[in-house]
Amino acid sequence: MGLKTDKVVPGREDRVQACMAHGGCASGIGGQDKICLKNNERGFSQAGLCQLLPTLGMLLTLPETAVIVHGAIGCGSTGFAMNTSIKLHHLLRGNPNAKDSLWFTTNLDESDVVHGGEKRLEETILAVHEKYRPASIIVLQSCTPSIIGDDLVGVIEKLRPQIDTPLLYSHCEGFKTKVWATGYDVAFHAMFNGFIERDKEGPPPRKAPRKPGERPQVNIINLASMGKPDELELERILNAIGIDVVIGPNFADREKIRSMTQADLNVSVCPTHDDYLIEYLHEEYGIPYVLKDMPIGLENTRNWVLDIARHFGLEDKALAFIETEEAKARQAVQRFLPQLKGVRVFLSAGEFRALVTGGLFQELGMEIVGLRSYHHDDFGTDFYRKLVQAQDGKDFPIDIANFQPFELVNLLKKVEPDLFCGHVFDNAWAARLGYPCITIFRIFDHYLGYRGFYEVAKKAARNLKNHNFNKKLSQNVRDAYKKEWYAKSPFAYIKSDSVEPPVEPATRAA
Repeated sequence: MGLKTDKVVPGREDRVQACMAHGGCASGIGGQDKICLKNNERGFSQAGLCQLLPTLGMLLTLPETAVIVHGAIGCGSTGFAMNTSIKLHHLLRGNPNAKDSLWFTTNLDESDVVHGGEKRLEETILAVHEKYRPASIIVLQSCTPSIIGDDLVGVIEKLRPQIDTPLLYSHCEGFKTKVWATGYDVAFHAMFNGFIERDKEGPPPRKAPRKPGERPQVNIINLASMGKPDELELERILNAIGIDVVIGPNFADREKIRSMTQADLNVSVCPTHDDYLIEYLHEEYGIPYVLKDMPIGLENTRNWVLDIARHFGLEDKALAFIETEEAKARQAVQRFLPQLKGVRVFLSAGEFRALVTGGLFQELGMEIVGLRSYHHDDFGTDFYRKLVQAQDGKDFPIDIANFQPFELVNLLKKVEPDLFCGHVFDNAWAARLGYPCITIFRIFDHYLGYRGFYEVAKKAARNLKNHNFNKKLSQNVRDAYKKEWYAKSPFAYIKSDSVEPPVEPATRAA
């Protein structure tokens, strides 16, 4: 197991054959050769995402923790962008005195590249410990110190006996993987290696078997991109069928993370996000797991709850609860259905969230006409097929792209959706074209479970009713690309050995 034995987390290209470049149709991706998909490349790339970003985003959620980015100052600058969001997360979690995130950089320069950066890293760790006294210190090693051969683990092991603060580390070099989602694994590795495997108290013992009559306790593996309202909704659902919940490790302290080794079941909210951590807890602590669905939309929430309940013989109680909740949710969205029926939706987000959100829209009578995913791996394959089946075999184009707005804009011009659903930075491109947009994630909103089903329906109906701002925006901004680009396939720059021919998306007129 990498987390227990390895210092460096393997890239997802190698671990799960993840793909970062593909253009085709939803029905075809399940028949693709995984090695061919993994080897796809772009001849031109406009944007990208380094694994450091999700790693930093997750580690900064740990309360009272200082994060040191060992490298050039630019690598740490994303800490500025994350600070507001993470502070709001803590406020929503009942901490009115939430402070700014503590992040630092060793700010390596040309001299350090020649002479080595270990001394500067050592001085930075000691200075942060002396001045701020954080609950823990985590060092992220970026590309430059890795290239010049800095011994990150050697520095950490040297300082551990000298200070009373837990010291964690992560190798987070962007050049080692093209798959940004590897950053999830890197963050989990840092947390569980530091707070469990290398903790001063050593790993906690395995939990004793549950006593007769004792309520089961499950870990819900949360996301940094998951708001407190969604955590409360999932806790409400599981509490109602007799299951206690621990939510972490994001926004959790050392003690809570160590307590996650004592659960009866690990429950993933996003398989792409959690498999590395869940496999570790299964191997080292024998904790079974649920790693299949994301509780978005009625069917996926039903499957998610039943998979959990089945582990504890609570299916009957869960079914009764589900029937009641579904009836309430269906009744609540009735007034939106006439407006939503037949609306053509384009989705853009992380793969699993985009796919299961597509299922939610189909439950509201809408049609999926395009999907852009930030990467692809096996966890999502079956859900593409399900979406096509649910709309009577009507296929739609997909773009596997770590952003690449030039492909997205080209595809949108051909598909011409009625509604765009993506993250804020994706919505900006769709808004420039005049399409109504809703965000696929905001920390203030319900998105998961039954309350999320209602809130997404309400938000979609509201935006379809009045999107004049986007219309006027499209009339007053210049086109982002030359017209010659729109005459080409959106996938023209993807180099592929795929057996599937490139798919030209059908336009609305076609």
